[in-house]
Amino acid sequence: MNAPANESAAARRPLADSRFWFIVALLLVITLHHYDAQTGIRIFAAPDKILGLTRHSIDRMLYLIPIIISGFYFGSRAGFATMAAAMAAMAPRALFISGSQGTAVSETIIVGLIGALLSMRLDYYHKQGEKLEVVTERLETTQRRLHSKVRMSMEQAKQLSVINSFSSMLNQSLDIKQVIHTAISMVKDVIQVEIVLVFRLDGSTQKLRIIAHEGIKDESVASLDGMMLGEGLCGCVAQTGEPLMIEDVSEDKIFCTPTVIQEDIKSQLSVPLTARNKIIGTLCVATRSRRHFKEPEIQLLSALGSLMAIAIENSELNIERESAAERVKLSERRFRQLFENAHDAIWVQDLSGAITAANQATADIFGYNFSELLNKNMKDVLSRKGLCSARELQEKLLSGEHTLQPYTQKLIRKDGKEIVLRLTTNLISSNGHANGLQFIGRDITNELRMQENQQFYLEQITKAHEEERLRISRDLHDSTAQSLIAAIHRLEDFCQTEQHLPMPRLKALLALHDQLKDLLQEIRQVSRDLRPSIIDDLGILPAVEWLTEQVTNDYKIETSLNIIGDERRFSPEIEVTVFRIVQEALRNVAKHANATKAGVTIEFKEAETMVKVVDNGKGFALPNSLGEFSREGKLGVDGMLTRAKLVGGTLDIDSKAGQGTTLTVVIPA
Repeated sequence: MNAPANESAAARRPLADSRFWFIVALLLVITLHHYDAQTGIRIFAAPDKILGLTRHSIDRMLYLIPIIISGFYFGSRAGFATMAAAMAAMAPRALFISGSQGTAVSETIIVGLIGALLSMRLDYYHKQGEKLEVVTERLETTQRRLHSKVRMSMEQAKQLSVINSFSSMLNQSLDIKQVIHTAISMVKDVIQVEIVLVFRLDGSTQKLRIIAHEGIKDESVASLDGMMLGEGLCGCVAQTGEPLMIEDVSEDKIFCTPTVIQEDIKSQLSVPLTARNKIIGTLCVATRSRRHFKEPEIQLLSALGSLMAIAIENSELNIERESAAERVKLSERRFRQLFENAHDAIWVQDLSGAITAANQATADIFGYNFSELLNKNMKDVLSRKGLCSARELQEKLLSGEHTLQPYTQKLIRKDGKEIVLRLTTNLISSNGHANGLQFIGRDITNELRMQENQQFYLEQITKAHEEERLRISRDLHDSTAQSLIAAIHRLEDFCQTEQHLPMPRLKALLALHDQLKDLLQEIRQVSRDLRPSIIDDLGILPAVEWLTEQVTNDYKIETSLNIIGDERRFSPEIEVTVFRIVQEALRNVAKHANATKAGVTIEFKEAETMVKVVDNGKGFALPNSLGEFSREGKLGVDGMLTRAKLVGGTLDIDSKAGQGTTLTVVIPA
């Protein structure tokens, strides 16, 4: 069994192994004897025939000895290497010197095969021996672990008993002084030490302050109090978070201090106080006689330290909770002041609709005295439609459904005047049960009137723009285009009837004729762009289809139209608006996007109609809001946004550099 164990080491250092040189010498001796006729060296004389074998056949068999020795001591690779060396030594005689070359070569090959088989067999035995050693070692390791686990189980049972007693004590009191005093007594009894110190880490100053101690003089306590993080034994433990033990601190050059000498401290053990994965201090024990603290004792002290840390944290949290309760009371008083003095109307009502609390702003907006407002039911200030909406919102809040907020609600003041509030409503719950609603509202009546006036003004401007476009389009088609057609016909008649025109003048007139035809085509195109008659005659879908065909023909951009849902007609104002938005979007694609494909999708839904214009162009970086396009000089986007708002819709643009652009317009049905 020793050979396999030493095989790897020997294989790494063969030149330093005497057995290696013995094998080399043995090979050399056998080789010199094998070539005795050439070397003149004969180690032993033998008859020509022994059992039918020649002396040189016996020499070849002798080569098996170094092969076997090499394989046994150095492994199969060394055996194969020695076999190769032996065959190399035998080859010259077998091939060139021997009188019977066939027999010599056969014997050489047989010796090589036998050597290989023996090396492989020895290697097999070596591996089996190694496996046996591994199994034996594993069994011994398992036995040691089993004994260790039994000892650990007994120690853990003792530790659990102490920890359970300590935990029960912690559950009985939040008084930190009582908890620490009991903990120190328990540590002294269980660990059998004379000195116990409890340090609390001050997070602001990074100093360790002694909050409890026993077995040490007050003068020594004063010298240890305020130790910096990383200073001394306890400072290092608080910094690293790992327990630290010194068997004889008086002989330690780093941790030996005048206090240690004065108190005659020998052995010292310190563990961190950890709560919620945070080091809040250290627990230190010491003896005045030399002692080695065992691992179970260190683990037990660490567990007690963790429980003590939790007790300290709980006590501090209890103090903070009481302080927080006082702060909550103060906040409630301040909130009451904010509630009563707020400019927005704030009121609370129960689930039946009766107002239970309100501020002065609510009374002013509703037109009631403050005393009249309390206990007033909201059904007295809401219309029938408004009351239905309020009840529907309340049901959604009670069921946990999503609600859109803020929202608008119409109310009737005491004087009968109708006002509009922008409201935010929240559910008020107590012990998991809803018992009321809180409302925060602002009077936006004047603001809405201004918006309505502005909306009306924009609608009138847009309507005037479209009417002016229609007028110009008709004038171009009915007057300008017809005059150009007449001029073209006269020019054609002149060229055909005038027989004696010189060729240069005739070519000039024909060129003028072509220019007039191009001008006529441009005027017709402008007329169609200003107000295509197809939108008035056939509606939005044929008009958009005509737009996509124009983009395909004029700009060579593959443009398609996709219709989803059941087609329906809109009012002329909405159809013109949608047409203008799609027209502007496709114009931007043609002029700025560098796109090869574009698509328009119109999806008719039950509650809305969605229009999408998508391209595969270069895209662009979007500003923070669409309103910033006008500041950047991109008035086309601002115009599309304004048109969408005029019909109560929304417009959104999604674009990224190199990923194309998607424009989405949603119009309510």
